[in-house]
Amino acid sequence: MSKDESIWSGVRSAMPPLGLLSIASFIESNGFRPGFIDIHVERLSVNALLKHLMGFMPDIVGVTCMTGSSNAAHVIADCVKQAARECLVVFGGIHAEALPVETLRHLSVDVIVRGDGEETFLELCRAETAFEQIAGISYRSGGSIIHNPARAVEMNLSKYPMPAYHLAPMEKYYPALGAYRRLPAINMLMTRGCPGKCAFCNSARTTLRSRDVAQVVEEIRYLRETYGIREIQFYDDTFTVMKRTVMEFCELMQEANLDVSWAAFVRSDCFSEQMAVAMKRAGCHQIMMGVESGDNEVLRLLGKPIDREQTKKAIHISRKVGLTNRAAFIFGNRGETTATMQKTLDFSMELDPDLAQYSVCTPYPGTQLYQWASENGYLVSEEWSDYELSTFLMELPTLNTEDLYRFYKHAHRSFYFRPRILWRQLVRSTRLSHVMDLIHAFFFIVLRTKVGRRSEARRDWMHHRKENFFDIEVKHKTTPILTYVARQEGQVPELIDNLAL
Repeated sequence: MSKDESIWSGVRSAMPPLGLLSIASFIESNGFRPGFIDIHVERLSVNALLKHLMGFMPDIVGVTCMTGSSNAAHVIADCVKQAARECLVVFGGIHAEALPVETLRHLSVDVIVRGDGEETFLELCRAETAFEQIAGISYRSGGSIIHNPARAVEMNLSKYPMPAYHLAPMEKYYPALGAYRRLPAINMLMTRGCPGKCAFCNSARTTLRSRDVAQVVEEIRYLRETYGIREIQFYDDTFTVMKRTVMEFCELMQEANLDVSWAAFVRSDCFSEQMAVAMKRAGCHQIMMGVESGDNEVLRLLGKPIDREQTKKAIHISRKVGLTNRAAFIFGNRGETTATMQKTLDFSMELDPDLAQYSVCTPYPGTQLYQWASENGYLVSEEWSDYELSTFLMELPTLNTEDLYRFYKHAHRSFYFRPRILWRQLVRSTRLSHVMDLIHAFFFIVLRTKVGRRSEARRDWMHHRKENFFDIEVKHKTTPILTYVARQEGQVPELIDNLAL
């Protein structure tokens, strides 16, 4: 399947990178003045980025490195070194953490931050501590790559200020098709980590922590009053895993009466009618549930053996209390056959969620699935730009690649060609932009035909302003973002809004 056929390129969101913005706000609270560029939404070319970097000559630059955008991340690192040879280039993100040795073989990358980045990046900015004494980093020393001991997990997330939204081009972000009710919408996190054991996920078995609920509600108030935000997309791996926290959040949201709707990811074994009612009353309009497969053995191999009846009950509860439900399914899993894929499709039809999200199993580096595929010789490619949920990257003895692609298309058409699904979406549409997005999604996902373009979410901002920025095609399809710090006096960077490139 070509990337042009991937449904993700037509329905994906563009949301602020909360990790980098959290780091930026933390170092800002400690006396530094960070700058920030989101190369993707700013649509910067390589030449424009170079010119921007040469304008202030930063001392340290941090780049988010995810698997699908790792090639572009290295191009950015090269740009930084070309513009400011002595600049310290620091990579963070899942891909760099999973493959630090490979990442550091690129000589433009100096340091990799593993785990939470706030404290570590602050130490690097201060430049008062030798690399050997900074926990949680990997770096080159002579001809060797050194991995310092991991930094202790910070359990008190409330010590960190809210992300530095004021540095980001907030009017240029937009949610995924089908995920929102109101605009403008933005993403947030209430927790970090996940106790789940899913073999396909980088968050498996990571330490679960939560921010103070009152702090989260006040951040929503700030976003509402400052940027006119009317919807929050919670990107927590499993929002409902900490029941007491969720119930407290719902209570405070009701009391605050902020007129902000929201959506969140749930697990069916961490979801109840009591919780659903509280979420609905607090402004939640949609839940997203990872069902993954309809076959019990495949679920066991995925590390997510949730009982089918429990999943049915969760969908029933959401429908009963008036929450829209999205359900995600994966084809091409370990142990998959055409028969198990049919069971998954049949189960999705039985569940009949409001939206079904089908994807191709992707063995991301750092996951148990990647390790299993690599050790058994099933991994067919390590071209990282292919790792975007629509390319089959394993050669399984139980499943033919062509059969998977045929079934992938068949599943979308089987589910969405039903009149009641189309009618269900239309009756819930409250504005013209919803209808236009539905038309776009139907043609793109079901018929694989591009018709028109997505509605411009930024038009719905309360304080819209016209922007003049480069409309140059970026060769690297998914480009990462970077934050930079100029420590020396006279080298304080300007925000990109005020920079004449």
